[in-house]
Amino acid sequence: MDFARHNPHLFHVTHRTALPSIQAHGLLPTASLATGTPTTENREAWTPTPAPDGSTAWLRWQNMPEAPIAARLHPAIPPAAWRLFINSMVFLFASEADARRLAASPRDTERDQITLRFETAALLDAGCALLTCRWNNGYLDRSPATARRLRRYDDYRPAALWHRGEPLGEITAFGGIPAGIPFEPLA
Repeated sequence: MDFARHNPHLFHVTHRTALPSIQAHGLLPTASLATGTPTTENREAWTPTPAPDGSTAWLRWQNMPEAPIAARLHPAIPPAAWRLFINSMVFLFASEADARRLAASPRDTERDQITLRFETAALLDAGCALLTCRWNNGYLDRSPATARRLRRYDDYRPAALWHRGEPLGEITAFGGIPAGIPFEPLA
């Protein structure tokens, strides 16, 4: 498969305290960890929620406030439904450098974060629903309303449809990554 051959590793950034829970229960998306508000409303700050092992999971802040994200969505998609869709995925990076840039974001530097490296082939062999998106749908562009690309659910396509040279704005695992898939925590 082109995707795994050209992207042999995928990276995820998380709060360091999540490691034991991830090892025991897998890498779960927000929609599996939280209920109610954290899954459908914008999170302006890191938000605590109970992890499956009783510890605290920290949900990363989002940049999807109501009016700005609504102006960038297909008219049939309400912001709460879009956030639930986004929060049903675990986000990955094709390069360690991109993952480290997220961890170094000014809104994130006060958190004790760690980067995890997964082998793409292991994720695919385990049946993870890897999706790619040509765009970073979390970025709120500043283009005028008449020139904006409106986000849609079908922006996300199975990684098997990806071809070398196609942009990788986002890589996700819809539904998360199950326990038992090896990963390497990077210093």
